[in-house]
Amino acid sequence: MGKIHFDSRNELGCSEYSTDDKTELERSSDITPFFFAKRGEYSFVQKVRNMENIGVAVGIVIDDKAETVENILMSDDGTGGGIRIPSMLIAKPDGTKLL
Repeated sequence: MGKIHFDSRNELGCSEYSTDDKTELERSSDITPFFFAKRGEYSFVQKVRNMENIGVAVGIVIDDKAETVENILMSDDGTGGGIRIPSMLIAKPDGTKLL
């Protein structure tokens, strides 16, 4: 199981993560890093792509509403064909506990 990483300066994951984030992942010697971003503003694809670009193994998006996530589809915005890492949406209460 990998370590959990989260950048509170870019909590929505809407902009590219910094080289500091990439360096932290490399320094941790974590071969399967899990990275969190909160839901909102940008597409799931953009958030996961930003995670993938710094070497994340699994992208996790935390819902921004207290709702049942089982019926929410992490839809493709039309640019997700190149994404190679798995990703998932988790409920807000679960994400809050993990953070």
